Formats: sequence, C-alpha cells, structure tokens
Amino acid sequence: MKKVLVLGGGASGLGVAWKLAEKKVPVEVIELKNEIGGLAATVRKDGYYLDYGPHYFLSERPEIIKKVTELFKEDFGKEMPTLKRDAKLLFRGKFLNYPLNIKNIIFEIPLTESFLIVSSYFCRQLLESVKKLLKKEAPEKNFEIWARKNFGDYLFKIFFKPYTEQFWGIPCDKLAPRTLPTNTRLSFFKALKLLFHMKITKKNLSLAERETTLILRYPFKGIGMVLGAIAHKIKKLGGKIHMGYEVKKIKKNPDGSFTVTAAKGGKSKDFKTDFLVSTIPLTLAVNMLDPQAPEDVIKSTKKIGFLSFIALYIVVPNRNILSSSYLYFVGRPYNRISEMRKFSPYLCPKDENMVAVEISCHDSEKIWNYTKEQVLDLCIKFLEKDGIVKRGEIKKTFLLKARYAYPIYYHDHEEHLDGIFDYLKTIPNFEVTGRVGKYLYVDIDQCLTNSFNLVDEIMPKLKKAGK
Repeated sequence: MKKVLVLGGGASGLGVAWKLAEKKVPVEVIELKNEIGGLAATVRKDGYYLDYGPHYFLSERPEIIKKVTELFKEDFGKEMPTLKRDAKLLFRGKFLNYPLNIKNIIFEIPLTESFLIVSSYFCRQLLESVKKLLKKEAPEKNFEIWARKNFGDYLFKIFFKPYTEQFWGIPCDKLAPRTLPTNTRLSFFKALKLLFHMKITKKNLSLAERETTLILRYPFKGIGMVLGAIAHKIKKLGGKIHMGYEVKKIKKNPDGSFTVTAAKGGKSKDFKTDFLVSTIPLTLAVNMLDPQAPEDVIKSTKKIGFLSFIALYIVVPNRNILSSSYLYFVGRPYNRISEMRKFSPYLCPKDENMVAVEISCHDSEKIWNYTKEQVLDLCIKFLEKDGIVKRGEIKKTFLLKARYAYPIYYHDHEEHLDGIFDYLKTIPNFEVTGRVGKYLYVDIDQCLTNSFNLVDEIMPKLKKAGK
C-alpha cells in the first residue's frame, strides 16, 4: 500500500485521513495553523473557547451521525449535547423567527407587506408561465434573474438583494444563481411547507430545511471537539498530523510521486508521497504546482476567489443577551450575532457570557486588516442601538479571521472551474476535495461524506500502486 499525504487539517482533510487510516493506508496530514479543524476549529484563548462562528453538527445521513457521535463518546466519555435551532431575522425593525412562521405572517408582518410579497410572487409566476408558453424564457444567468423568478420582484427588492449584496459585497447580477447557500434551492412552496410545519423529505435538504428539521448537536467546548476527536483517532490508527506547516510548493516527480515543500518557523521541509489529496484553497494549490499549470488554467484561478470572514468575540458579565441563539441582520456592518451561552455554558467562565459578531468581507478591503479595537469601533454603535451590548460593560474582546471562508460563485465561475478541474484530472495520483479545495459550499457532515466517498474511489489506485 502506497503512502498518502493530505494537505489541510480541516473537516475534509481529516475525513480523508480518518478513512484511510481505518483502511490501514499510511497517511500524513499537513496543517497550516496550530489548531486542528480549519473553519470548524475551536481556538482556545485564556480559558475561552472560540469558534469561527458557532457551527452545529447535523446530518440527514444516519451512518455519518452514528460514526461521528460514537467517536465523540469514545473520545470524551459523554454524548454530544443536542440543541434546538433558535434564530431570528431583523426585518423592518422587528426580530422575526427565521424561517418565518404563521405568527409572523399574521401578527408581525404588516398586512401590506404580506400582500405585496404574495401578489408579487404570483404575478412573477404568471409572467414566467406566459414566457414559457411563448418559448421566450430567459436563461437564469445570474442570481438576480433567478431570485426574481423564484421569489418575486418585491421579496427580491426588500430582502434577497440587500442581504445578498451585504454578505458578499458583490452586485446580485454578478453572482451565480447557486449563490444562495443551499444544496437544493428553497422554493416558495418549500418555504410555505416549512411555514406551516408540513412534512418534507429528508433527502437533499436545503440549508434552511436542514437546520429546522434535523437534530442539531454542539459539543461542550466548541465544535472543534469533533475535529479533535477525529484527529486523535487518526493518530491512534497510526496516521501523522504535522501542525504549523505552510505549503509552498507541490512538485510532480517523473515517477508519479510528489514532493511537497512546506515551511515552519523559517525552516523548510520536504514531504514525499505516492498519492496527494489537497483540501487547501483551490487557487493556491494550482498555483503551487511544479511544473506550472498551463497559462489558461492559471488565468482561470484569477477569475474565481473566496470571501473572507471575521468573528469578533465580545465578553460581558453573565446575563441573557439575545432573544434567540443567533440573529441575522440587514443594514449592519455584521451579518449575524450569536450568544455563546445558548450553545454551551462551558465556553467561557461561569460569571461571563460572550457574543460572536460575524462579518464577511474581501481581503482587499480595509476591514480585513483592522485590529479588534477597530472592528469593535465599527460595530458598537449598532450593537448599542439594537440593545445587544453596551461599550461600558465589555470586559474583553477576541478576534478571529479566516481569509478563505466562502467560495464566491461569480456568474461565470463554472467555465473557469471546468478548465481547472479538467487540467487536474490529467495529473495522476492527485485529488482535491473540501469546501475550499473543491470550491463547494458544504457543511461539516457533507465534507466528511465527500471525503469518505473520495477514499472509496481512490482505494483501487492505492492497492494497484502497491503491487
């Protein structure tokens, strides 16, 4: 059996290593940071446990739930706690349940708003039906066209446009229809089914459906406990994890093997491997290849990109801060705020509480280089206005940043991705997977599922190579 090297110690990289180690394949992982887990890591600072925004563990796949929860219990001696989703959205100055429920529709949204939303939707559906009949349907070239067609002009105007452009910092007509972070897009009728609590299928659920119909699990001291348990298992099975190494070059050797050069503490180290799996950002991996990728492929990597993420943790005296676990916002510098004690009471000292203020941005924006004090100054007047936190009660702040957080689905991204992936298929013994490695907007369980499936696919190659 030949050796496999995995680049990146997030959920996808650890998933690959876990499955390979179970199959007794020699495997090593290189991770840039000093904490395991990637975007699902939990950073420990002075007795505080900080996620890159709180992440639940959830899945519609019983085999994944069983595998992860059993491992968690094996590693920590306790079941992973379960929670109920509790989220609200600031809409027209009021915090409404998200997704909307019957109470919101009848009592909290103005009747004129409800009428405009519904009538706009049905007018749009009538218009689209006429276009279809006349065979004059316009292709869904971008997010704006898709959202108007699927939700109506009014809902696009008051919600989808402002929220989407605030989150991505990109005009809706420059984004692809798949920008809405769902596995299957949430249609108006699916939204109504959720609204009236009607039964829905558990296959190919949207993000909203997944979080409102599936059991949510959150570990005592942050989601990173799940990834930590996987890392421990990998090591028990003989795998190795190298922390704090930044990949600099991926050299393809004439015999089909690879030599990966990585740096730590100013010193370089070469890792030789027979088979390589990359979960690091796709654009970085392609540009590190030696020999270099063709010019058109390199150009394509400049046409795709990633949105960055900032989490400002604010510590205050212990009190009930939010009316729900987290709140979504439009018209604020931040997109979401979470109250951490509603996830677990063990994330900070018992006499304190924390809120996580989440901000998306591009790494070319000034805010990306802001200190925690500058980020707080940007947000505090809105936090005080919304009655969340007052400057005078703040005890501590922490700042986490992730440069490569969300793949950006530009309206023309698919043609560039196709060219990149077509080229990568020509490289023997090399695979990419993961959220940033394969340019997919996926959750932890989906990362693990994709990683397990990838291992099943490459096992015949590893066995054949070992003969």
